[in-house]
Amino acid sequence: MLAEKVGCNEDDTVELIKCLQNKNYKELIEQNITPAKYHIAFGPVIDGDVIPDDPQILMEQGEFLNYEIMLGVNQGEGYKFVDGILDSEDRVTSNDFDFSISEFVDHLYGYPEGKDTLRETIKFMYTDWADRENPEMRRKTLVALFTDHQWVAPAVATADLHAQYGSPTYFYAFYHHCQSDMKPAWADSAHGDELPYVFGIPMIGP
Repeated sequence: MLAEKVGCNEDDTVELIKCLQNKNYKELIEQNITPAKYHIAFGPVIDGDVIPDDPQILMEQGEFLNYEIMLGVNQGEGYKFVDGILDSEDRVTSNDFDFSISEFVDHLYGYPEGKDTLRETIKFMYTDWADRENPEMRRKTLVALFTDHQWVAPAVATADLHAQYGSPTYFYAFYHHCQSDMKPAWADSAHGDELPYVFGIPMIGP
């Protein structure tokens, strides 16, 4: 994506890299790269040096045995994925709820077989059956879906794998509702809200 945007269209990888290296850094960082939904534009690359192998393989080989790790999740990590779905009253309609789940499955599940079953299963799991007609509850459960997929599942898998080998592993769940001008009042502890507390900023005082 980036190479095409700056005019590097070489088929040969070596030539493509040379072309990119000859570009001014400003030209590279000014490009607007829009990744596919629920993906990131640029992720870590296994280069054999900084990242010598797949992190899961490295963990299974015991490469991190001597390290203590602490990781965790916030209650509303996925709120940004829901922000653009809300109606004028910050609620999620039944149609938007169904469409969001269908779109979620379409973007992340590459096989046509079983898609309908997967959609219905996710819909069932993330419907509050005691309050299913409540649009605010639909908003809450949709945030939970994106939070679970993007943050909770990977974090739990990483913590479990690290702990299997007896390495000290600490896991937190951050639920404190932080007031901020950068997010709506209904949003629970969103992505990044824990950082001031991790670094002790609330203890500094005004």
